[in-house]
Amino acid sequence: MTTPNSTINLSRRAFVGAAALGAAALASGGLETVAPEQAFAAEDAGETYVYTSCPMCNQSVFCGLKGTVQNGKLVRVEGNDQHSKPKPCLKGLTSLQNVYDPNRLLYPLKRTNPKKGLGEDPQWERISWDEALSTIATELNKAKETYGAPSVTFHSGDPKEHLPVFCRVAALFGTPNVSWGGAQCAFAEMLAGILDFGGRTGSLPNADTKVHLQWGSNIAWSMYPQPTAYKGMLDAKKAGCKYIVIDTRLTPTAVQLADIYLQPRPGSDGALALAMGNVIVEEDLYDHDFVENWTEGFDEYKEYVKEFTPEKAEEITWVKADDIRAAARMWAEGGQGTMWVSPHSTTHHSNGVQSTRAIHQLLGLMGYWDREGCNKLAPGITGTDDSSFQLKDVAKELLDQRAGVERWPVWSATSTYYQNNGLLEYIDDGLIHAGVFLGTNLMNFAQTTQIQEAVSTLDFAVGIDIHLNPWTHDYMDMVLPTAVCWERVAPFQTQPTGLIGSQAAMDPAGEAREDWQILLDIGCALGFEEECFNGDLKACMQAYLDAGGSGATVDDVQNALPGVYPLPSAGEWSPKQYEQKGFGTPSGKMEFKSGLLEKLGFEGLAKYEEPHVSPVATPDLFEQYPLILTTGNRVPWYVHSKYRHTPWLNQFMPEPIVNMSHEDAEARGLEEGDMVRIFNQLGEVQFKVHVTNMMHPGNVEILHGWEQANSCLLIDRVFDPISGFPTFKDALCEIEKI
Repeated sequence: MTTPNSTINLSRRAFVGAAALGAAALASGGLETVAPEQAFAAEDAGETYVYTSCPMCNQSVFCGLKGTVQNGKLVRVEGNDQHSKPKPCLKGLTSLQNVYDPNRLLYPLKRTNPKKGLGEDPQWERISWDEALSTIATELNKAKETYGAPSVTFHSGDPKEHLPVFCRVAALFGTPNVSWGGAQCAFAEMLAGILDFGGRTGSLPNADTKVHLQWGSNIAWSMYPQPTAYKGMLDAKKAGCKYIVIDTRLTPTAVQLADIYLQPRPGSDGALALAMGNVIVEEDLYDHDFVENWTEGFDEYKEYVKEFTPEKAEEITWVKADDIRAAARMWAEGGQGTMWVSPHSTTHHSNGVQSTRAIHQLLGLMGYWDREGCNKLAPGITGTDDSSFQLKDVAKELLDQRAGVERWPVWSATSTYYQNNGLLEYIDDGLIHAGVFLGTNLMNFAQTTQIQEAVSTLDFAVGIDIHLNPWTHDYMDMVLPTAVCWERVAPFQTQPTGLIGSQAAMDPAGEAREDWQILLDIGCALGFEEECFNGDLKACMQAYLDAGGSGATVDDVQNALPGVYPLPSAGEWSPKQYEQKGFGTPSGKMEFKSGLLEKLGFEGLAKYEEPHVSPVATPDLFEQYPLILTTGNRVPWYVHSKYRHTPWLNQFMPEPIVNMSHEDAEARGLEEGDMVRIFNQLGEVQFKVHVTNMMHPGNVEILHGWEQANSCLLIDRVFDPISGFPTFKDALCEIEKI
């Protein structure tokens, strides 16, 4: 897949050869197999180098990329060995193809056919940037004058690196209805940590860790925080760290790392965690000093977990009682432990936050917090606080006007963004009338056709994206082309020791502009020229650095490339800082019983509830649809719905597949490669069968984001009442051969 030094060279032969490998996918998906002439430099051209950070997984510290440029053309991509993540995965290396993708959106477009609902051809027409910006300003200001500024949403999907400017322009405009991808991705797991510990709990093993609990996260494949972190996990295992891996699938992470592997029924994670707590409490294995001095609500927790004996949990979870005991004892007897809970899998249930809290509380039982071999609360670096740049003081005054505040009060109390999973209802209720949709994919919403129809009724909607995606943009009025990472200089990336910048290998293709520039241009068009630096991107970047207090100039950071512009540490780490500072919870302690949840009318204990549909909760429905369906898991070559157009990646999975066990396939007369219909009470989709040992009998999975097989058509609009998260892993289905 890659050369030994993790480099991909864009020769004509390599480009065409890679495209040929994906020919079946390209033919079925309607993509063009072309080798664009603009991709090739002269044979005798000299080489220069540029450096950027890969955004293809969209995490807080991206992997470092080094690009080779000949005659103004990017011809080779490899890792930057001076970056904190120097070895990008396959997705980062194939960013080369994004630059020359013949299907990119290159010019602003407006629809000429009025929106009339589903199935309408927009009849796109190319327009100038001047016309686009003037129209956007007119329409957004019209909505503001008619309904108020909060009637306009600034809706962010994936990527996330534009958020500082996104939030700034929204605050200037006066709307609090700003969203981010974490509303469906990571924030519910973070929220569980906030409720229990006052902050995020996830930590990977370090040199002193004796036992690590990996729950629901397949880091060997997942984008987060692979690939650098997974190597560290392998190194820790070689050094003697024991691994407990808990996942509904037998993943590569489990195969390579697990000393104990548990495979629970989807949605039963909370019961399993409480049963492990039962063993630790009943066998008196918990850390008395930490529990008695630094926790709140332990007595109630202790009483509640009595219900969850390993034998009772075996009935609920499919996991044998003796295996639960063995895992609990390994966790307790390790002495120095870390935990990583998936930011997605345990929270995409109707009781997801409480289940995830029950998992986190295993850390509290053992006092595995802020000491050697455990989750260390590292002080970080100075000079990166961009609150004033984002105008958070202005935005704070608007928070009570957010849509969904009453529906999801816990989310609203812990996040400055609005919970965008209610966008359908916000539009239907007349709260949202217009919007800027950057990197938004409407197929991420449960019951997609409903949200598509709702968006089509907005007075005005503009999308910003790399591609023109019919499943999203057909329901909007305008689409603007954005640059890829090799065509932009913003933003900066935070590293463990400072900031690292980005360099553009070339000007954006066509009339595309980078995200930060587009947002500045919109802000200026709305009348905030001075606050948006008159559209000057470098001035904006300098203001961002100044707000953080780094003392650096844009040139300082750029001149430090390929290395990091150093910033001082915010302090030295010392163990058990909670003894001086306490925890960021209402009680100042780790909370088995959440004071914030009780204050807002919710159950304070992390109590277990069945998923809203399951073999136990809805037996009649289960009789009709006897397979548990999970959606949204990861593979190494895609991120959510992205990169299915990229030939070097598309070749690995050219069409949608359903993963199912040998037993379930045989019971239905199915074989590898059969086309099947997957259906339930909500809808039907078609996938190709993949028979695998990964899946427990009775559980099947499909990936999300396939236009021709949209998994969200099978997902109900039921949400976790604490986080507002969709129930992407609460579904039942049946499968039949076509």
